[in-house]
Amino acid sequence: MTVLLVVLAVLWLGTAAYLVVVLRQIAVVRRRLEERAGQESPSAVTLALVVPQLEQLTARVNEAVEQARQASTRTRAEERRIRSFIADVSHDLRTPLTSVRGYLQLLERTDLDAVQRERLAAAHRQTVELGALVDRLYEYAYLLDVEPRQEVERLDVGLLVGEVLLGMSGEIEGAGLEVELDPPTGLVLATDREMLTRIVQNLGRNAVQHGRGTLAVEVAAWGGAEGGAELRFRNGVAPDAAIDTARLFDRFFTADASRSARSSGLGLSIVEVLVTGLGGTVSAAHDPVAATLEIRARIPSAEAPSTR
Repeated sequence: MTVLLVVLAVLWLGTAAYLVVVLRQIAVVRRRLEERAGQESPSAVTLALVVPQLEQLTARVNEAVEQARQASTRTRAEERRIRSFIADVSHDLRTPLTSVRGYLQLLERTDLDAVQRERLAAAHRQTVELGALVDRLYEYAYLLDVEPRQEVERLDVGLLVGEVLLGMSGEIEGAGLEVELDPPTGLVLATDREMLTRIVQNLGRNAVQHGRGTLAVEVAAWGGAEGGAELRFRNGVAPDAAIDTARLFDRFFTADASRSARSSGLGLSIVEVLVTGLGGTVSAAHDPVAATLEIRARIPSAEAPSTR
C-alpha cells in the first residue's frame, strides 16, 4: 500500500510539473504574440517548446498571421492603386470638360430659338454636375493620399456656417429646401478654417442632393469648456426611404437610388475623412416616423497657435 501511495505521489508530482511547464510555455507564446502585435512588420514567433502540440500550434499561428499580413499588404497596395487611378482619371477629365464648357458658351452667343436654348441650358447643367463630380473625385483621392496640413486659428463657428450656407443659397433654393439656421454667437473654435468650410459645404450639398422640405442646421457647444463644436444637419427624406445609416459614409454609396445619377456618393465620405482629420467623429440618424435624416459632426478644439 505504501509503495502504491509513493507511486501515485510521484505521478501526481510529475503531472503537476508537466502542467507547470505547459502553462509557462503558453504564457511565453502569449507574450511573444502580444509583442508581435505591436510591431510594424511582425516577425515569426520562434520558440523551443517542450510540448510538440504547442510547437504545432505556434507554427499554425505563424502561418495564419503571415497570411493576414500578406492580405493586408495586398489590400493597401490595391487601395493606393485605386486612389492613384481616381486622381489620374479626374485630372484627365478636366481638360475635355473645360473645352465642352467653352463650346457651350460659344453656342450661347449664337442665334438660337427657344427649344435650342432650353436644350443648351440642359447641357450646361449636366456639365456643371459633371464638373462637381470630377472635383469631388479628385478631392477624395487627394485627401486619402495626403494628410492635410492643418493651419489652426480661432474662429466663430456659427458665423462660418452661416457664411458658407449663404454662399450656397443658389443650390439650396434650386433644390427647393427651406433653411432654418439660428447660429449661436461667440462659439469660438480653434481649428482649420478650410477643412471646416469643406465639411459644411459637403454637408450642405448632401442635403441639396438627397433632402426635401426643410434643412435645419444647428451649431452647439460640445464637450464642455475645453471641448469643441457639434454641427447638426437635419433634412427631410421620403417617408418610405430605407436608409442604411451604417453605410452612409461609405464611398460611392448613395442612400436614394432614384437620385444616384446626380450624386457621386462621395460627399459624406469626404466629410468623414475631414472630420477624422480634425480629430472628431461623425454619425447619422434616420427617423422614419418624422421622415428626417440627421448628420452630426463633432469637432474638438485644437490648440491655438502661439501669438508670440
